[in-house]
Amino acid sequence: MKQSFFPSAAFPLVIQPDADSRKASLLQYIKDNRKAFDEAFFKYGAVLFRGFDLDTPKDFEDVALQVDPRLKNDYYGTSPRNIVKNTNYIFTASELPGYYPIPQHCEMSYVEQPPISLFFYCHIEPAYGGETPLCDFRKVYAELHPDIRQEFDNKGVLTVRNYSSLENASKFNLFELKKWNEIFNTTERAEVERQCRQQHIDFQWMPNGNLRLTHRTSASRKNPVTGEPAWFNHLQVFNPYAAKVEYDFIHQRQQRGKTFLWKHLINAMVKVKQATKAPIDQSMNVLFGDGTEIPNSYVQHVQEVIWKNMVIFPWKKNDVIAIDNFSVAHGRLPYEGAREILVCWSA
Repeated sequence: MKQSFFPSAAFPLVIQPDADSRKASLLQYIKDNRKAFDEAFFKYGAVLFRGFDLDTPKDFEDVALQVDPRLKNDYYGTSPRNIVKNTNYIFTASELPGYYPIPQHCEMSYVEQPPISLFFYCHIEPAYGGETPLCDFRKVYAELHPDIRQEFDNKGVLTVRNYSSLENASKFNLFELKKWNEIFNTTERAEVERQCRQQHIDFQWMPNGNLRLTHRTSASRKNPVTGEPAWFNHLQVFNPYAAKVEYDFIHQRQQRGKTFLWKHLINAMVKVKQATKAPIDQSMNVLFGDGTEIPNSYVQHVQEVIWKNMVIFPWKKNDVIAIDNFSVAHGRLPYEGAREILVCWSA
């Protein structure tokens, strides 16, 4: 097997076949080089398998199981996903429309037991854009301004999510991605409450049948294997002001008429939302752990550090990437045309 890196990028480690590109060859390589593979995985935080004959979602599942046999299919995230037929653990990465960016994040950072490993697979190569950028959140944590980092360390964060009931869902709220029955896969309140208690999530049923979820966590988290601290929360995803900053960076990169329009539309929408809704009532938000608002300047700073450390590379058909979820974040850039990326995770 050949090992390499993208130009000017310290990760991910790219593994390609010398000659034998069969799935069986890759599975045997991972099995025979278990110790070396694990050391590289935790050192770099991400490993990309490229050029192998992984033509189906089942091939993807087999590779993921070889890397980490602890795959799970319970999902408390916000992005709409569909399970893939004839697999046990494979989902579509996101059913959000192509114009909708997904900022960098460690998967389900706000639950009691986040995924350990995360896997993505390129089934249909994007026609335009649609990259899944990666960011080493160990470096992000280390490069934050010391005073800002200390304030986050001292206060922690409060993650807020407000979900509508089936009856109250709005088609025009771009910030609400799911209804509460879709998060928990049930319409039974008792089952929702059971799952919340299991995940140590505080819940509150609102008078209109909506559901508010809040959970306090630290802003960073140490890797359970290496002990290295990493930025580990959804500030840059859930804080309303973050949407404005994210699209500013996206337009700087893509420079399209559509991104120009979305940049200004999102900016206007964020101003209206922040002016008309209390922080606790936003569809999604991240506050300091004491419930106070995080300054917009802090959000701007965090996202500047993230974009400085992002690695963006184009998908190739049959790519599989394995990610250490406690070290490396992922996201999605807007795209046009066909694109199908699949995902699975371990816990």
